[in-house]
Amino acid sequence: MKRYLTDRSHTFEETNVRVRPTIGNPEMRLVKLYPDVTYQSIAGFGAALTEASGYVFSQMTPDTQQEFLDLCFGANSNNYSLCRLSIQSCDFSLVPRSYMEKHDESLRGFSIDDDWAYVLPLVKAAQTVKPSLEFIASPWSPPAWAKTNRTMKYGGRLKRNSYDIWARMIVETIAAYLAEGVPIGRITVQNETQARQTWESCLYTAEQEADFLTNHLKPALVRAGLGDVKVFVWDHNKEGMLDRARSIMRDSKCAKAVDGIAFHWYSGDHFDALRATRDLVGPDRELIFTEGCDFYSAGDPYWELPHAEHYAREIIGDLEAGANGIIDWNILLDSSGGPNHVGNFCDAPIMYDASEGKLSVRLPFHYIGHFSRFVQPGAYRMLTTQYTSDLECCGFVNPNGSYALIILNRTDRDIGFDLTWESMRLGKHIAPLDAPAHSIQTLYW
Repeated sequence: MKRYLTDRSHTFEETNVRVRPTIGNPEMRLVKLYPDVTYQSIAGFGAALTEASGYVFSQMTPDTQQEFLDLCFGANSNNYSLCRLSIQSCDFSLVPRSYMEKHDESLRGFSIDDDWAYVLPLVKAAQTVKPSLEFIASPWSPPAWAKTNRTMKYGGRLKRNSYDIWARMIVETIAAYLAEGVPIGRITVQNETQARQTWESCLYTAEQEADFLTNHLKPALVRAGLGDVKVFVWDHNKEGMLDRARSIMRDSKCAKAVDGIAFHWYSGDHFDALRATRDLVGPDRELIFTEGCDFYSAGDPYWELPHAEHYAREIIGDLEAGANGIIDWNILLDSSGGPNHVGNFCDAPIMYDASEGKLSVRLPFHYIGHFSRFVQPGAYRMLTTQYTSDLECCGFVNPNGSYALIILNRTDRDIGFDLTWESMRLGKHIAPLDAPAHSIQTLYW
């Protein structure tokens, strides 16, 4: 068994752990694994490839670009497997823009050419390191001419007579990306369906989202031969996801059309809402965390550990509640937390200082890596139990038969424990271990 430990001073400290057969029936200070009791499968881990990220990437030297790509997508580093794209622009774009600036029912004016400036070069570079990379795409807003408020910003709604053309534009986006060798296997109907933002945004009630998905978007996908693309609803904070899921699932036609629920973290934990949503939608639909970021800390090292622990607590809580995948927000930003066309700056796990030509790999990146490095796409979450809530744990059975157990200790004290599990072939095992204060570790065997 290998142990990989990260704390304030270590990136991935690797040690060997002694495992011995269990004698008797230990009861105290246990972390127990049940590899034969499994739950949801894992789609992957990753981050968003925004235009802001692509712009920052373009400012790097080729050597620094390769360093960044290897960090994020390399098999011996974070090994990201699932990334998010925006359909048209978002706040982390250089300017608001649409794929079709004027209403044209024939879609003759449609073009993704602007994405070749910064987005697609980053996507294609990532694919050179990780050819199997999968993508989920989300619109932040329809074009201004398709909305009630006549702007891509400040909320507004999709005009009723624009449902069909907007659905066709989304499908055209998927087809255009596929033609460039970028398969988008998942989409969401709308980013943050209840947020009126100063940047690109659009509001949908549950009834509007169900109507658009069932009667326009899904049929358009099928007509284009893209019926296997999975469609997710909500794509907003967890406190409201169960309410939206209930509304969607009450409509039998819409329930048949929806492939999953996407969610964010900005309203707090609400892990029980996620767990109840998993129970409601069943095992065959996916629940994917599609966005989360922390406030811009201006490079202050004090915030690295709180932000890293925020990520780890969220990921463990979401996975234990039934999530299938985790996608961070911007994969890369500059040292000012941008660029962002409305000044909505934030931190990213990797940031780049153009004046010094250096990458800043922050502690949250390494905390995320404890999941993305060791939990393979197609893994199943296994039952884990622990003697104290001060240890936050989640365990997985990988497709190759290996096990991965992630343990987070956010307290100010070291916590000892005995890891135990039973193998059909080798019987019961135990390993004496400890979780240092403010650390995360992965046990892999």
